Amino acid sequence: MRTAALLACLALLACDKPAPTQSEAPPRPVRVQTVAFTEPRATLTYSGTVQARRQADLAFRVGGKIIARSVDLGARVHAGDVLARLDPADLALSAEAAQNAMAAAAADATNARLEFQRYENLGRSSPSFLASEREKRIAANMMANARLAQAQRQYALALSQKNYGTLYAEADGVVVGLPVEVGQVVSPGQTVMTVAQTAETEVLLDLPENRLPELRGADEITVAPWSDPSHSFAGQVREVAARADPASRTFAVRIAVQAPGEQLALGGTATVRLTGRGAGPVAILPASALGDCDGKPCVWVLDAQQNRAAPRPVTVAAYQDDHVAIAAGLQAGDQVVTAGVTQPDPALSVVAWGGAQR
Repeated sequence: MRTAALLACLALLACDKPAPTQSEAPPRPVRVQTVAFTEPRATLTYSGTVQARRQADLAFRVGGKIIARSVDLGARVHAGDVLARLDPADLALSAEAAQNAMAAAAADATNARLEFQRYENLGRSSPSFLASEREKRIAANMMANARLAQAQRQYALALSQKNYGTLYAEADGVVVGLPVEVGQVVSPGQTVMTVAQTAETEVLLDLPENRLPELRGADEITVAPWSDPSHSFAGQVREVAARADPASRTFAVRIAVQAPGEQLALGGTATVRLTGRGAGPVAILPASALGDCDGKPCVWVLDAQQNRAAPRPVTVAAYQDDHVAIAAGLQAGDQVVTAGVTQPDPALSVVAWGGAQR
């Protein structure tokens, strides 16, 4: 009985002992992260259409019947390659006729010159010499020489037209259009072939007005074919349309691609990435560090000397998945509570957990 009474008295004494206060309780470990500001890199991705900077509609400079074509749609051609030919018969006859006309004009010029020389040899003292006749012979000689020069030019033109019966590639490129076929009669200047030059390739984008500042501020542009994203090429802005498209209200932007080779198929789709600096330096913190203080975002900053955490309002620049970008409210080196307590009490004693301190 005495033992039972003694145990009961000890139990009552233990119940009357006050619980330890927060200041007397051991510090609660929390996970913290040291604030470091970095310059963000903003990346925007767009899809565009690959096209040649220059595309030419080729045509014969003379008319005639197409008798041969050495390329097909999609063929790659090089400068100087023969693309098509016209029937040379009519062109050869025209050149021959011009040559004969030149020979006749040369004979007339020779005769006129000799006639003038014979009349000039009579001398002014001759009774048959007339000044008016002499002037006529001078004029006839000049006219004959002029007709000869004209005939020579006509012959040179006929030779050029004879050469125009063969169509050559003016630059390296790809045949993207063939509106006529062999056997068809074409007129001068009628398009017989369209060739996209491969020396310079570009990607056409349609950007809304609010994205133009980001385009101009981009310091790195890369282009990758949609069919093979592992290959990418450097690009640069070549042209921005002076006015928006009246239907889509977007601006046409042309991105010149450097040394694409044959990796970018004309008419294909390409991915364009614009990378530039953000608005300013930010601190990246886990989303768990962000709290709410009177309806405003805040974080809890640890004072290692006082073993206390105090709330501090912050400005959030962006939310990135499970992280937040803080633009203002913190300083480099601050230790922000990221885990351990949901809403720390300023009077609660806390300490950084050494196993997770960063």
